[in-house]
Amino acid sequence: MKIRAALAIATAALFAAVAVVPQVATAARGDMVDGRFSTCFWNYGAFGVNDFNIAYPDAGATYWAAGFRRPPGSKLTLSGRYPHSRYMAIQTYDLLGRGVDGLADYQISPAAGSVNPFRVGASRTARKRSYKVNVVDAKNPGFPLEAFDGEAKRNSIYVIPETGPITETVGPDSYELNLLMVRVYVPDKGKDLTGGVGLPVPTLTLEDGTVLKGQALCDAVDSESKSIGFTRVPDPGALLISTDTYRAMRYPNELIAPVNVLAGLTSVPREVPDWFPAVRQGEWRAQYDRRYLLQLWTGDDAPGAVATPPARGASGGFFPNIHNAYVRTAINRHFGKVAVFRGKLPTSPRTIKGNRKMGKGQVRYTSFCMNEAPQSTRVTDCAFDEQIPTDRKGYYTIVVSRAADRPATAKYSCGKAWIRWSNTGDGDLDRDFGWFQVRNMLPSRSFKNAIQLTTTPGDEAEVVGPYLPKLKYFADGNAFKRSALGGCPKRR
Repeated sequence: MKIRAALAIATAALFAAVAVVPQVATAARGDMVDGRFSTCFWNYGAFGVNDFNIAYPDAGATYWAAGFRRPPGSKLTLSGRYPHSRYMAIQTYDLLGRGVDGLADYQISPAAGSVNPFRVGASRTARKRSYKVNVVDAKNPGFPLEAFDGEAKRNSIYVIPETGPITETVGPDSYELNLLMVRVYVPDKGKDLTGGVGLPVPTLTLEDGTVLKGQALCDAVDSESKSIGFTRVPDPGALLISTDTYRAMRYPNELIAPVNVLAGLTSVPREVPDWFPAVRQGEWRAQYDRRYLLQLWTGDDAPGAVATPPARGASGGFFPNIHNAYVRTAINRHFGKVAVFRGKLPTSPRTIKGNRKMGKGQVRYTSFCMNEAPQSTRVTDCAFDEQIPTDRKGYYTIVVSRAADRPATAKYSCGKAWIRWSNTGDGDLDRDFGWFQVRNMLPSRSFKNAIQLTTTPGDEAEVVGPYLPKLKYFADGNAFKRSALGGCPKRR
């Protein structure tokens, strides 16, 4: 007991020593900028699996950020065209990565004579699809930060965090800092990452009535950070946990005094722990915090473990899409080179082929992703709803493996989806480890199995029900192919 208490103290001390506190103006000039489709205002990005791969982006999503100082008394508007895509949103954050406000596409009323193609039954191919959003210099008056379908329609978004405005001093002048993001999920076939419409265009009206656009606006708000020489969004490294901290969480039973013992670790110190069976059972956890998530693997009685995690959103981090909710599980190739997930797929609109009308479903979007661990926050591969075949009862089979281990029947024509397992595993020492994640977006209020409805650690199975996948391992691709799940039935 004395050893376990000492390990717990050492773990807590290590966390305290490397606490994550993102700072403004810490990244070197050039980090995360000048990516595809970025502008002088939307200066940061594109973020995504094939661009800046950080903060667990969905492989079907791309997003861009604007970090800028706001002249006192100014008014900012964003004018754009609704993209040809599954989803679009504009969201605002504080510098700790916590959501301030968010507008989902369907909430934004179109300009006169235009159509909002994201509203159920609307024309998705309409030529006139313009909108305007006011970026209001005020606190969120109470709009929800974990939204369902059917929230209030509005054309205003709020930027000041609950704790008050974030300011920047340049010489004798003090400015308010704002941070915005725009996201586009699954552009229609043949459209670019922006859904074929580019990014929203800002207009700034100064207190004296002067109207600025283009480069003049970017210079006035210093959205390219020219005056300070640093990026205004947090250093991406500050959003991650250090290697030492990750290893302390990942291998808590290896800790001994002094706290710094893991610094020289170069290989996985233990095999799959026989003292923790939860990963074999495919236990799932909703989004709380990183330490509680890693306890899926290490156990809730490991040194430094927390019995009760902080409430959702309390710890911030990773600039989450507030319209999503997640469950995750840990998997490992020691149990089998092929991991297979079976569950029921929520219904959702069909869009990727340029469908003419906007449909409806239990959720706007569902995806399944393989990720590395939270010291890298990289996504490896995903499959989203339209890429996943189902049987007559709406159940899917998703196969996860490395490319070399992919079963011959793990393909759409055989009624299965396949997701690639990273060759680097957790992105650190354990090349057999991985995170599997399920994402629900904008569920209908009538969908009683939405991940968004989980509220208490341990309630995931009861709330999500048949939509929560069950996990089974197979030794290799041939073993899966020979199984009852691994055949290739004729599809109608």
